[in-house]
Amino acid sequence: MKTHTDAPDAETAPQSGKVDFLASLKLVTGALHTQRGRILVSIGLATLSVLLEVLPIWVIYKLILMITSGQATQSAFWLHVGLMAVTIPVGYLCFGLATRLSHVTAFNLLYGLRMRLARHLAKLPIGYFSNMRSGRAKQTMISEPEKLELLIAHAIPEGISALVSWVIVTIWLFAVDWRMALASVILTPVSLGIMSLAIRISYREASAMQDANVKMNESMVEFLAGMPVIKIFGHTHLERQDTAKAVTRLADVQSEMGRAFVPLGGTFYALILANITVILTVGVWLLYICQIGLGTLLFFVILGANYSTPLMRLFDLFHHFAHISLSATSAREVLDQLPQHDSQQHLPITTHDIVFESVNFDYGGGEVLNDVSFSASAGTVTALVGPSGSGKTTLATLIPRFYDVTGGRITLGGQDVRDMALDQLMDCVGFVFQDPFLFTATISENIRYGRPDATDDEVQDAARAACAHDFIMALPDGYDTVIGQGAQLLSGGERQRISIARAMIKDAPVVILDEATAFTDPDSEAEIQQAIKVLTRDKTLIAIAHRLHTITEADQILVLDCGRITERGRHTGLLAKGGQYARLWQDYTLSQSTPLRQKEDLP
Repeated sequence: MKTHTDAPDAETAPQSGKVDFLASLKLVTGALHTQRGRILVSIGLATLSVLLEVLPIWVIYKLILMITSGQATQSAFWLHVGLMAVTIPVGYLCFGLATRLSHVTAFNLLYGLRMRLARHLAKLPIGYFSNMRSGRAKQTMISEPEKLELLIAHAIPEGISALVSWVIVTIWLFAVDWRMALASVILTPVSLGIMSLAIRISYREASAMQDANVKMNESMVEFLAGMPVIKIFGHTHLERQDTAKAVTRLADVQSEMGRAFVPLGGTFYALILANITVILTVGVWLLYICQIGLGTLLFFVILGANYSTPLMRLFDLFHHFAHISLSATSAREVLDQLPQHDSQQHLPITTHDIVFESVNFDYGGGEVLNDVSFSASAGTVTALVGPSGSGKTTLATLIPRFYDVTGGRITLGGQDVRDMALDQLMDCVGFVFQDPFLFTATISENIRYGRPDATDDEVQDAARAACAHDFIMALPDGYDTVIGQGAQLLSGGERQRISIARAMIKDAPVVILDEATAFTDPDSEAEIQQAIKVLTRDKTLIAIAHRLHTITEADQILVLDCGRITERGRHTGLLAKGGQYARLWQDYTLSQSTPLRQKEDLP
């Protein structure tokens, strides 16, 4: 038998306490070749702008030499002034063009990264997303990639140009006078070492800050989503919410990182700017002993004093670079997840029988299903019942491979579901969720999602079969009515019927129902039950049931408890046994007949 492996879920994603300062760069390096031309031109223009920025200093230096040597003329003066008048605006023009190109490159790469994330997420097991909270999803898909704009649009062109200009200026200084050049650069190695130490010390709390940032995002989203509950219970004061604690925690961690950085970071900025004191001290002494001229001293005062500017720009970019790399960990972890195994083989299937053979499953924290075996013949109804937490939903979700089994196997038409191509498996299975999800789109588009090539007549036929056509036509725009978050609101029963219509138009031979009538009113329940009968006719049906009266005609009922099948059979036979199913039925019928208040409790 083939060996199959699972991809870890969102909660078991690998975490590392060590900060990878190149994480952000690794995210985009794979796509840099697609923008190579723009990047190279942008770097070239940025470097040219820096060189043109340095050129006026050379012009001033030459003028000073001519003046001190008595060789200055009016024509030479105006020639040099004219040269500066041309180079300065050209330098700014080059910088503007470089910035424009780098931003276009950044937006193209961010688009590519988001599409790469989306495509990779689509290849992960569906169960992966059950543990991904909306705040983390937003951070992974929106917030973190957006921060890479600074890296691509600024750090690459400006950083490389700053490095090039620093190297050129360093060579130039040593070419003019090596002694003054040493005076200009002597504090640089010390400054670099101090800054490196400052970053290392401050980023010891990097993992804590990342965790606090994720929790704050999640808490904010939860706070807004839960506003109706918060208001109805009178907890509108933000300070009473966990959100306030999450915000405070992030602020505390960031403050701690700031306090760790400031002593050495401040020393770096002080030293990097202090080279002018060394230049003046050494320069005045060399001028006094007639080792250099006044022009050379002025040259080093002007250029040497600005020697640190490219370095400060580089370290400022590196500091942001490190912060962005810290933020890029969630996106990197998603891309590091192994995609769900897909054989991409379309295997021959003659029937649509479903067979569980000694299936075991766990989420990584204890076994949820243990030695589960049963057969569901094609065209029959199999109902799953049991107390909460017994493993019903887990069992059902293993069929379409929301997760992969950790032991045993599941076959569809005699083929292991893990050996089937994922698209073949998905074509075979329809799923009606307990809480239906509808996209922010028209009703027609939501139904057609089950089969994108369906005609308008087929969409309406599916809606009629799902008992949804009448209420759809009563809406302002009928099938063109936009529904979803922030749009036209529908009742729970109406949303469920649209989801059933979507499953109907897919027309999959295997249908899984996750208690589709759990939250509906009696009228809606009757219509939904009628729709389900049409949907599941001549299909293999696996139904998770809490309302036991809906499965009295099932071909087989499986009773689960603590991840095991404890009873199996038909409704009447299981009642006659007087076992766990009989007790569940008794509790269910009693709950249906119990009023909210007993007669003796009424005034």
